[in-house]
Amino acid sequence: MSYETILVERDAVGVATITFNRPEVRNALNQDMVDEVRRALGELAESAQVVIFAGAGGKAFVGGADIGELRARGRLDALRRINSSLFGEIERFPAPTIAAVRGFALGGGCELAMACDLRVAGVSAKLGQPEVGLGILPGAGATYRLPRLVGLGRARELIYTGRIVSADEALQIGLVNRVVPDDEVLDAARALAAEIGKNSALAVRLAKQALNFSGEFSLSAGQAFESAAQAVLFEDEEKLLRMQAFLERRKAKKAEPPTVHVAGLVDAPQGFAFAELSAFPMAQQVADVSERVPGRQGRALQLGALLERAQPQAGATHVQVSTADGSFTSSVGLDEARGGLLLYARDGAPLPEEQGGPFRLLIPGLSDRCANVKGVARIELTAGSGEKTASAC
Repeated sequence: MSYETILVERDAVGVATITFNRPEVRNALNQDMVDEVRRALGELAESAQVVIFAGAGGKAFVGGADIGELRARGRLDALRRINSSLFGEIERFPAPTIAAVRGFALGGGCELAMACDLRVAGVSAKLGQPEVGLGILPGAGATYRLPRLVGLGRARELIYTGRIVSADEALQIGLVNRVVPDDEVLDAARALAAEIGKNSALAVRLAKQALNFSGEFSLSAGQAFESAAQAVLFEDEEKLLRMQAFLERRKAKKAEPPTVHVAGLVDAPQGFAFAELSAFPMAQQVADVSERVPGRQGRALQLGALLERAQPQAGATHVQVSTADGSFTSSVGLDEARGGLLLYARDGAPLPEEQGGPFRLLIPGLSDRCANVKGVARIELTAGSGEKTASAC
């Protein structure tokens, strides 16, 4: 369908953009634009996952209602709720809506932005309800939507004075959700739409309905609606698929082998699991660590070989060792660390946790009790010595 006052675009993932296209009059909202936006929403109601509203030209989102038309309207026109009914349709639109506000959003433009679920503003955006200066009041939603966003006290001030606020103030008082550079407004709105689009479309739509009714529901009615909506989602095939995928990802994550990471001042940071450590040349392995460290049993890799594989940089002087939970760190000189052993196997299997595994650092000959570290997860080369925490020694 062709339009005269708006542009409508749809991408492959269900995000639609409606652009107000009257830049010569700051995208002022007239009857033709109202009718065309209403038609576009009807076209998009079933297919769109998110709808973004934007203004052409960069100087205005919607500068306000068309003053020429407003001046000619009488009391019967007011009772027809021309703009108000459109903004109600935007608020009730099944999918989430985002206002990408660049430049002026005044009067009806601000009310349109407030009818959207979310608002992304450029740093130079200006928002406000200046209607009282023209001898009218904000009659398309500001008297009830603005208090919900910024509180009754601030809403009274802004409406009584007609004061226009900057993007920073709008963010501070809750009138907009995000502020970004002007040339990034539409990209930021699309990124926000993409975040929403990753989720179940039905779940998001039902959540929107629940939120829209939240100001009207009693507690018991709200609970009843939530339960009914959840009952629909519990039987939805997408819920089953998404939860199964979550459980499989968690299972796969748990199945990942423990890894010791070598990082810091190295040219080739990398992680080593049991299989990678076992693959080091036999000349770099110690098959029976008890020969080097009495009282310990198992197979170890010479730490010097591990460090050389990561290619230490010239400025590295120390090795910082830490456990997986970060509760323990130990620092030793690089030359001392080269003579250390990383105990990683016992009887052909990974070193059990009860024996200090899956990786245990042993530095023979050092009197420092922290030369024997259980549960090593990270070995970092540094330019100086670090602090020691002895809880895991």
